[in-house]
Amino acid sequence: MATELKTTPPQQDTPTSRFKQCLRERLRLARELAALRARFAAVVDDYERVIRTMQALAPSLHVDKGTVAHPTSPEWGPSALIAFADGHFLKHEQEAIDLILRKLP
Repeated sequence: MATELKTTPPQQDTPTSRFKQCLRERLRLARELAALRARFAAVVDDYERVIRTMQALAPSLHVDKGTVAHPTSPEWGPSALIAFADGHFLKHEQEAIDLILRKLP
């Protein structure tokens, strides 16, 4: 008994197939961007919470609140953090934390 093999024809590299592939990739990337944005928002919220906690605790440790100030203007919002979230931002944060640690009793 001979069985007929079902084979799919090779994908044609037509403008329509390429366009459909781009649509699928665009949707995948949009989902990735949405996930990154959600994760970034969560990290920014955590970062803001930590800074507020440090500012609240600073006076009891005789540390100036300005020493634990926000690295960017809080009025700029989260977008400022992404604009400055590079090597300079990280270096500034490390230096600020080192300074605070040296001031702790």
